[in-house]
Amino acid sequence: MGLQEKKTAKAIEDQYVAEYQKEINEIVGKEVPVTINWDTFELDFMKFVPSVCLQRLTDAFKEVCADDMGKEAVQETINSVAVYCIPNEGAEEKKELKIADGVFSLTACWGGHHSGYFPDIAIKEYLENNL
Repeated sequence: MGLQEKKTAKAIEDQYVAEYQKEINEIVGKEVPVTINWDTFELDFMKFVPSVCLQRLTDAFKEVCADDMGKEAVQETINSVAVYCIPNEGAEEKKELKIADGVFSLTACWGGHHSGYFPDIAIKEYLENNL
């Protein structure tokens, strides 16, 4: 990762990630660290992390944790979130949501064509079907 990518990642972390992190922790009712794996992102896709990735993740958690059963299921199963970006080419087939060992991983092309990432409804449905 070059200097430009490092500066962009830091700016997004400073301006957006902390606020989303705080909101997610409040929604879930416990600390759920969100790690953005910046080294998987192309520079042009980094700017989409707040609006395309974190907002959709937050909205999905709001829906799932709207009642005590959903909130308890998330608290018992998810201890952290990891975000990865894949190339736009073939992203629709390669994107993936996964829960393993307490980590909820979101792998998609967060800045490419809309078919390459997950809308909040898809994240919500995945969580409801896998918690």
